[in-house]
Amino acid sequence: MRVVAELPNWEFHVIGTATFLTGNLAITAKHVLEYAIRTFGAKRTADRIEVGGHSIRLYQVLPGPVYRIWNVIQAWICPSDIAILHLNLDSVSDSQIPVVWRGPLLRVMPPPSGQKVLAFGFRESKIQVTESADGTHHIELNDIGTTSIGKVGEIFPVRRDASSLTFPCFEVHARFAHGMSGGLVIDENGALCGLVCSGINFADPGALPLSYAASLWPMLTTNISADRGDAYPRGVIYPAIDLVLNKIIHATGLEYLDPAFFPGRTLPRPAEE
Repeated sequence: MRVVAELPNWEFHVIGTATFLTGNLAITAKHVLEYAIRTFGAKRTADRIEVGGHSIRLYQVLPGPVYRIWNVIQAWICPSDIAILHLNLDSVSDSQIPVVWRGPLLRVMPPPSGQKVLAFGFRESKIQVTESADGTHHIELNDIGTTSIGKVGEIFPVRRDASSLTFPCFEVHARFAHGMSGGLVIDENGALCGLVCSGINFADPGALPLSYAASLWPMLTTNISADRGDAYPRGVIYPAIDLVLNKIIHATGLEYLDPAFFPGRTLPRPAEE
């Protein structure tokens, strides 16, 4: 989905890419939301952004085409370049088509160096709003859905450096274009293994491309409060890893997580060799 900042007077900007995680939750790059905050402000605490009174929306285009626009109600900031978005459905072009929730399989730890991964996001996004004689506004969105394929390079379990990529991430020898930020990175088996974080534009046109993806496991340490359905208490705060332990999200690699980051939770242990 496209992440869109809607400003007063019908001024719209596509600022990144997002993907559904499960139910009414999606994820994007944290720096995408930080750009929106710098653009028009929002109420922010240390770990959460309240979007009420402002407009950050996700634009989804399905076959048909069917258009769905999702409101971002609030967002939780992860200890990484990832933000978890809490959504509700704002408008849809065909209300007779039900929402069918599909979430990706998560690979919580990065793929090994040398393995091929695929990234997807939108680039060169432009929105034009026109007003008809009767006052109706028409939104025209044009962009290029972009796939980038490359091999995993060096993996940084803690951070790449102390100034920019200060979180767990990994190299990808592929070109991540501007606008793809927050887009999904999937491994050879189709599991979501990272989010598009940044790309390097080298002055030498012959230089091999190099980009970075945020690792997913820090996201699971984030405390959120999205309701999980009738089988769970409502209005409570819990770490996002509970979505995995409750089988709401399916994930692999939990046995490689450090239990110290998940106090009070029982994680699978690595199989004995």
